[in-house]
Amino acid sequence: MDQQKKARLYSNIKVAIGIFELLVLFLFLIIFQFSNASHVTKEYACNIASNQYLYISIYFLIFSVLYYLINFPANYFSGYLLEQKFSLSNQNILGWFKDELKSVILSFCVSLLVVQVLYIFLRVFSGIWWILMALFWVFFTIVLSRIIPTFIIPLFYKYKPLQDNELRKRLIGLAGKANVKVLDTYEIDFSKKTKKANAALVGLGKSRRIILADNLVKDFSHEEIEVVIAHEIGHHKLLHMWKMLFFGGGVAFLIFYIADSVLTNSLHMLGASAIYDIEIFPFFCLILSAFSILLMPIQNEFSRKIERSADGFALKITGNKEGFISLMKKLAEKNLADFKPNKIIEFIFYDHPSISNRIEFAEEFQLEKMERN
Repeated sequence: MDQQKKARLYSNIKVAIGIFELLVLFLFLIIFQFSNASHVTKEYACNIASNQYLYISIYFLIFSVLYYLINFPANYFSGYLLEQKFSLSNQNILGWFKDELKSVILSFCVSLLVVQVLYIFLRVFSGIWWILMALFWVFFTIVLSRIIPTFIIPLFYKYKPLQDNELRKRLIGLAGKANVKVLDTYEIDFSKKTKKANAALVGLGKSRRIILADNLVKDFSHEEIEVVIAHEIGHHKLLHMWKMLFFGGGVAFLIFYIADSVLTNSLHMLGASAIYDIEIFPFFCLILSAFSILLMPIQNEFSRKIERSADGFALKITGNKEGFISLMKKLAEKNLADFKPNKIIEFIFYDHPSISNRIEFAEEFQLEKMERN
């Protein structure tokens, strides 16, 4: 099988698994809500603890464990078996389980915090909870952006200062050229887990830093690495983080408002006395999930426009079309990205333009530049 057919097969399987997991989620939420399971879980939690924070925590723990166990086969197939099958993973099964355990604990703790805040708003500010929750979502996203580089990434990867001093100076100089301040440039041991390559400019303010995967440093030229970091710098220089944040905040306002309306009008059907009854939590999740999926193509289209804008910034500040195209081709090969996916699949599921579209954009960008000159 040639590389492109292999990449397309890999991509299509990932999409199929994603759709399957959505179906599993919807079935789980529907069955849990309407089979009396939610009521039984609530009664069990309330019998253990009368304090609302404790019984909500117990309910959410049981709910989360059950869903995780039901979804585990798909998660294991996608996260481990598929990566092994396509020779993308460098992890053994023990390493994967170790990372999975960290991810599960971290996700549960973060999710529990959000759920507790949600139910405080539902109980105390039932008329405006949806406004407060959307504002909290924006605030919480900002906080996560600050702590991801310093607390979350080190849980999974080891940082070390970039040893290639010439490349380090080049990248910091590039950031300086764009008037974007960075703490430093770091390398992480990405290759311990995967053959895929990646890079990022993470954090906000004083925590902002350039991160390069060690296999990116090893397998890509300085010019190619400069282009990918120029793209990441573009996100910060063009305030894409804030644009995405406020766009996402607007989507959150809309979804929470719809959830408030649907929940309020469904209390009798659900046999609940109030909107803050933890027993109708699965139905609440069902509403959020359904409308999030409906709005996903719009969110992804906005994201693709942001990515094209960052590509344009990278091409402009580096003036290196050849390096950009070379980078795209090598990333596609190394990460098994579908070079030219089905247009419908790209429209619905892709938050980045496809590799073929990004290369075409670079060619057109250069042509426009020549015509202006």
